Amino acid sequence: METTLHTLSSNTLPFEVGLSFRPFVTYLKSQRESDSRDGGVYGLYSYLIDQFEQVPACAECPEAVIGKDRLTELFQLASVAVLPLTAAGQYVPYAFGLPMPLTLFYQSDAFTQLMSQFPGLLSELPNQLCQEDKLRYMYLLILKKCYGVDTVKKAIPSFRFQKQINGLTKYFRMDINTSFIEPRLGTYLPPLQPVWIDYANGTGQLPEGISQLPVEEFSFEGFSFFRVEDITETETIQQLHEVFAHLQSDTEPIIYSRFEAALRDLCGQPDLKISLLPVPKINGRYVHHPDSMSRSVSMRHWATRLDDDKDAMVQKIAVELIQNPTPYLFPDLLGLPDRERQVLQQQGIRSFLVYPIATANEFLGMLEMGSPRPNAFNEGVLATIDRIVPLIQELLRYQLHQFNDSLEQLIKKQFTSLQPSVEWKFYEAAWQSIRRGQNSSLDGETMVAFPQVYPLYGAVDVRDSSVERQKAVRQDMLDQLKAIEELLDQAGLSLDAARLKSLRTGCQHWQTKLDSGLRPDDEVAIAQFLNEEVNPYLQRLLLSLAEGQPPVQRYFDRTDPQTGQFGQALNAYERSLNRINATVNDYINQEEKQLQTIYPHYFERYRTDGTEYTIYAGQSIAPDQPFERDYRRRLSEWQLSSMVEMAQLTHRLLPHLPLPLRTTQLILVHSHPVDISFRPDERRFDVEGSYSIRYEVLKKRIDKAFIDGTQERLTQPDTIGLVYTHSTELVDYLSAITRLQQQGSLQPGIEYVDLEPLQGVSNLKALRVRINYNDDGPL
Repeated sequence: METTLHTLSSNTLPFEVGLSFRPFVTYLKSQRESDSRDGGVYGLYSYLIDQFEQVPACAECPEAVIGKDRLTELFQLASVAVLPLTAAGQYVPYAFGLPMPLTLFYQSDAFTQLMSQFPGLLSELPNQLCQEDKLRYMYLLILKKCYGVDTVKKAIPSFRFQKQINGLTKYFRMDINTSFIEPRLGTYLPPLQPVWIDYANGTGQLPEGISQLPVEEFSFEGFSFFRVEDITETETIQQLHEVFAHLQSDTEPIIYSRFEAALRDLCGQPDLKISLLPVPKINGRYVHHPDSMSRSVSMRHWATRLDDDKDAMVQKIAVELIQNPTPYLFPDLLGLPDRERQVLQQQGIRSFLVYPIATANEFLGMLEMGSPRPNAFNEGVLATIDRIVPLIQELLRYQLHQFNDSLEQLIKKQFTSLQPSVEWKFYEAAWQSIRRGQNSSLDGETMVAFPQVYPLYGAVDVRDSSVERQKAVRQDMLDQLKAIEELLDQAGLSLDAARLKSLRTGCQHWQTKLDSGLRPDDEVAIAQFLNEEVNPYLQRLLLSLAEGQPPVQRYFDRTDPQTGQFGQALNAYERSLNRINATVNDYINQEEKQLQTIYPHYFERYRTDGTEYTIYAGQSIAPDQPFERDYRRRLSEWQLSSMVEMAQLTHRLLPHLPLPLRTTQLILVHSHPVDISFRPDERRFDVEGSYSIRYEVLKKRIDKAFIDGTQERLTQPDTIGLVYTHSTELVDYLSAITRLQQQGSLQPGIEYVDLEPLQGVSNLKALRVRINYNDDGPL
């Protein structure tokens, strides 16, 4: 069968291919040379060569010159050499012909059948290539065949198309193999120009004037091999990736509609009913996601809910499903309870599948699928779902995150982040406000306040954290500049001598600057130099010089894709900092829960480069529980012993940190009570009164305090510093220090010092004790 479609004239683009078997014969001979003379394949190649060497080249009317039947016979023989023997049957959609103008001389039955489903496709495909693309393919072909240049782009055009078949979207790709097309030039071959390679790779403009490749002087002969492949699975999975790439911008109905359509295409079943159900967990119980219930294939028609307090069996089933997250198949609905089976049958469902989605330690939700056909689900469908489980997990995590965010926003909007110890006060204030007719907000007469509460402030800080970060950034920049300099010094890696010299000079200049330290303006300037001058030049090297690809690629492998900079040292710093803070915060979270059992209190934590906290405890927070003197003593003892334990934890972390950051420990001893009140505008508690405000000033400044008459900071690694005003404030802490020294947690001795005056604060004193580390304890 022959189909000829003239979409371009030679006046538009000088690229036409004349039918010839000479390039194919050359290929056959090279294959024969690589085989043993005694082998059967050698004889096959010899036979094929004999058949094709007799055929003349013909630019026009090949059927008239060669004969239609002979042409068909020849291409059938060619399929033996081109197709694998296992795929040489007629079920592979393939054809032989010429790419420009598009002409098909021979088609397999599968190709003919496929094209019959796409009327007009063969006339539309050439239009997918614009004039510039066609010219670029000519450059690619000539560079490959005449100059032996392997470009980044390949001279094998391909076309994608899709078709709605029985309610499903099928995707196909037609590859046009030009291996058997040879460009020929009657005159001498012009010298290779680098700009030709840039243009062919798509990294440069079309050369002009004498720099152009004289494509009009070339003639092309040979034939192409066309092969169509069903890429529905690959394309559909890519569409699923696209769905998840737009989670932040698309609406939820659009997200689920696209997800369900893609999954139907992937499973090859257009009549599937699909639902994806996130399963949140609140206070240890699994609950139904309100929005997802209306989408559920099954549960939207059930009266029972996951969080139904009257049905303990529902929670038990949910837990069992989570502990054993394997798919459940109901090919004909047998195995389902009668009530649930009847509900599904009323919807026209005859097959049902439930696929729990979980990670190693977290249950995320369920995928439900229903079909109007019995036995619609099998191992093939399960294997298909298995391939996209990571994508489904991502979507469910996003939905659960959105749910938790909305829940948190509601709580903050209505109640702020209330701690149980102070929640009662807000209910009392709200009731007083309602009694006065203020139903929508708290009025000025109902300020939530707690007078005369005792504060306990502590801080675990990372020693010289800002200095360590600056050192890490400086080290990364030095490493990157040295790597660039070594790269630029390699022979043959140059596109522009003047540019190369300028970049070398820049690298040396900034290395010299960094040797004396790193200033903030230097950091910005170096980043600009790397991203605007160095990296673009190296990108050009990567695309233009084959010999430069490995070393340049190794350089880019070390850069962050977002910043274009090395980040190994900074990454080590940040991972170490995060590990320390996570360890300290986990400890505080657990301890604070236990501390509430000693006496109800309000706990406030601040995140800096380390961790700071303040505990407020007093009779006004727990009116029904007298705040006896012993409670203050126990809280003080806990504060000191917890500081020792946190120092032990961070010390044991040191061998496991990428960067061994050390911590300092600080306590502010304040024996006088303060007043705190809730600020609705900031949704937090703050101190009230001049004396209380002095306490806040102390908290903000003591971490930078120096010992009077020295250049030594009070806060030092391996120690705990306690800042106080009067020695009488230390009674509870001194007894705790003695006990901890006797236990071996603290070293013997106490260092008493005076502190230099701080801005607005003077006459401060401090004591310092040294920690006795136990390296055998748990992390």
